[in-house]
Amino acid sequence: MSSTRFDIIVVGAGIAGLTSALALQRDGASVAVLDRHRAGTEASWAGGGILCPLYAWRYPQPVLALAAEGMRRYPDLLASLDSGIDPERWVTGMEILDPIGEGESVDSISATLTSAGIAHQWRRQEIGHGEALWLPEVANVRNPYLLDALIDTVRARGIGLREQCAANGLLLSEGRVTGVATSEGDLHADRVVITAGAWSEALIPGLAAGSLFPVRGQMLRLEPRPQNGLDRILMENGVYLIPRRDGSVVVGSTVEYAGFDKTVDAEAQARLHAHACRLWPQLDGAEITHRWAGLRPGSSDELPLLGEHPSIAGLWVNTGGFRNGLAMAPATADLLADRMADRPTAVDPTPYRLDRLIQTAR
Repeated sequence: MSSTRFDIIVVGAGIAGLTSALALQRDGASVAVLDRHRAGTEASWAGGGILCPLYAWRYPQPVLALAAEGMRRYPDLLASLDSGIDPERWVTGMEILDPIGEGESVDSISATLTSAGIAHQWRRQEIGHGEALWLPEVANVRNPYLLDALIDTVRARGIGLREQCAANGLLLSEGRVTGVATSEGDLHADRVVITAGAWSEALIPGLAAGSLFPVRGQMLRLEPRPQNGLDRILMENGVYLIPRRDGSVVVGSTVEYAGFDKTVDAEAQARLHAHACRLWPQLDGAEITHRWAGLRPGSSDELPLLGEHPSIAGLWVNTGGFRNGLAMAPATADLLADRMADRPTAVDPTPYRLDRLIQTAR
């Protein structure tokens, strides 16, 4: 191996890890990123790439604040990448056909979205009955392309990306982190950032059991057909249809608490496909070319974990984005970098502090 000492080691090379590494390097740090498998192949790859929370008004305000900030920062992030790969950000807008749930109203939903700076309109549905919610500024990206572009950029900027390098535990001395014990030997650093998604809990000492956990989401992709005609994201009853520039449509997603099992279930897939064809009948008969599942990092109080460990100096965390990790990524990376540099932050960091879920350091 080359150098085994860095200013910062980032554990996990998904969207949180790659964007965090780039933000931290901008401050002049030498950074290495580790991943137990190939970079960018877990939850970040498996999602739909919608750059807005689904039913945004139903999330805790701190989640919406980070996601809305991430939405605003995406154009600058994409413009900064050193890669020939186009992540295909496409501002299609999103139409939600069942926006008003129990205890909700047009006024309450509008107030929440307005406070977050998310443009919206109410209009009569083209599909179904009643009022639909139209979010004209919502974009989506081809998240596998985005991750490849981020990986290109990390490598182009000299950040050490070590794939197939599992983090087996932390190196600790006198109350502070000194590095990471890995499958390739010990790596030393002044600070370590855990961005390992659903696998993060085992690397955060003192975290209450069940604070972080995997949530399976199943997806499918329908073959490009120009006559499909879908030009916006459609959402109903938790199922979304995402048009891609090549005419294909991505359909998702389930929310399943099945541990670390990424099995693709035929019954769940059939439900997704049937719902998609009801929403957009032009999809009936289109070939299903891909089926897959990913494990998103859920947290026990629905909030991300972002900040320094309360009893282990130099140990930082950026995880727990659940379904919004991709949308939040530019904001969480910048918030992490600002906190580590002790700069003012664009978003109040208090709700994401680790001490809310840390019991005792082991």
